[in-house]
Amino acid sequence: MYEKYIHNLYRVNLNLNEKDTLLILTDKEKNYLLELLEEFENTAYTVTKNVKAYAYESLKGHGKEPTQDIWTLTFGEEATEELNKMGLLGKIINKEEYKEEEVVSLLKEKAKNVPTCVVAFAYFSTTHTFYRKVLTKYFGTRYASMPLFDPNMFLGPMDVDWDYVSKLSLDIADIITEANWVHVKDKSGTDVEFSIEGRKGIADTGLFHNPGDYGNLPAGEAFIAPMETSAYGTLCITYGPDRKLQNPIRLKFKDGLVESIEGKEDYKDYLESIFSKYPKARYIAEFGIGTNPKAKKLDNVLEAEKILGTIHIAIGDNIGFGGTNRVPFHTDYVVFEPYVTVGGKGWQKILLERGNLKNLS
Repeated sequence: MYEKYIHNLYRVNLNLNEKDTLLILTDKEKNYLLELLEEFENTAYTVTKNVKAYAYESLKGHGKEPTQDIWTLTFGEEATEELNKMGLLGKIINKEEYKEEEVVSLLKEKAKNVPTCVVAFAYFSTTHTFYRKVLTKYFGTRYASMPLFDPNMFLGPMDVDWDYVSKLSLDIADIITEANWVHVKDKSGTDVEFSIEGRKGIADTGLFHNPGDYGNLPAGEAFIAPMETSAYGTLCITYGPDRKLQNPIRLKFKDGLVESIEGKEDYKDYLESIFSKYPKARYIAEFGIGTNPKAKKLDNVLEAEKILGTIHIAIGDNIGFGGTNRVPFHTDYVVFEPYVTVGGKGWQKILLERGNLKNLS
């Protein structure tokens, strides 16, 4: 049913060719993902013969590290066995402290047949994981992460002028790289400030053609890891990752972390349970700006955070894109029609005014 769209994804977004080795991953969270896996695999064979497809048990959370079976499939049995022997794989999966250079050195020596391209449309995101980071940064793998993917996205935010999305995302990434601080407000009560000094903006262009390129599909954002202890103020949340909240809740930030949550809503209880289990999940992790003019869906954060003129703020893990916080949790919250001001030493400018982009030059 989706063959032509999947083929377009392979050729346009990933520049897949017959020399590539492709690994296709999903989880067993939703039945439609298993059906989609078959279409992704069959279509891939029209481009390259070097294809592996795998469905794994759901990780039940965004930002959690893939389990040992996926590491073995990706890097080979010898590499996985050596990681276990050194006591490293368990630490990676549980997001405990370990020496990154030690893991990378071992994988460089022992890994075999590492894929040149990964398409991961598991329901729960693998974007902000060390697994993704080691593939893209150290092995040059091109990586498309598609959490919460809905096939209807092929007809909306995937059917877009990718050159436009790429240029806009790169322009905004340059602006936030130059800036030292951000102030976000909206009519719902969001009023939060944080530092991005010394951090680098990243463009999620949707075009993963060069070794190490990665991002979401649908794509369309510029994002950055704020300084983890810098956030002060209030973030008003009206949507969870996959539904509109019955009642808004407010995250109160102090010294970079969520000090308290206000409001009556089941999602508040969920967040408090996460914070109880993973205290470092309280920290601000990401600031992003949507750049996809065909993204429209509000109750799916994969698409909602790409809506042109929105911003999103995440809490939890950011170790994989320039931050320092390692924790098995990462979730984004979208702010609609925001006012955003950015600035540096001796300058400031309005970047968004009620969701309309300003001052991009």
